[in-house]
Amino acid sequence: MSIPAAKGFESGDGFGGTLLTGKDHNDEFYIDEETGATRTRTNRSGGIQGGISNGENVVVHVAFKPTSTIAQSQKTVTRDGQEVELRGKGRHDPCVLPRAVPMVEAMVALTLVDALLCQKAQCELFPNEAPMGEQPNPMGSTAKREGGKREPRTASDSGPIGLRVDEE
Repeated sequence: MSIPAAKGFESGDGFGGTLLTGKDHNDEFYIDEETGATRTRTNRSGGIQGGISNGENVVVHVAFKPTSTIAQSQKTVTRDGQEVELRGKGRHDPCVLPRAVPMVEAMVALTLVDALLCQKAQCELFPNEAPMGEQPNPMGSTAKREGGKREPRTASDSGPIGLRVDEE
């Protein structure tokens, strides 16, 4: 995910989970007695296991850097290579937090929809209700060769037979 000022991303237990043993990090499945749904006891995986949703809530943590434009003079270097002092001017937010939550929610939604569309394209997740004649051929379209069918070559023909498919 590409979010301005974001410097870290983790799902579920994230980096903290790397400090656990496999036994401690394991997400046992069970049947919820109230709903009858298959659930995990801890959701340490953050609702995603092996790149697939397991039905639990998707939990992500995003770390943001502080705003780098400050109203104090600081040393820098110009394009010409000269050391100068610079003071940031203009309107700059002291904290990105108010804008961070909707940006993260939107990016997670876009990422999930992108994964859903990839799944649809690969596995026809949703049925195609178009008439059979208008549906795409699952095997792709048949290529047409200019000049008609190519006659196979044998070793007795003149010249070596190349290994490249596109050679004539």
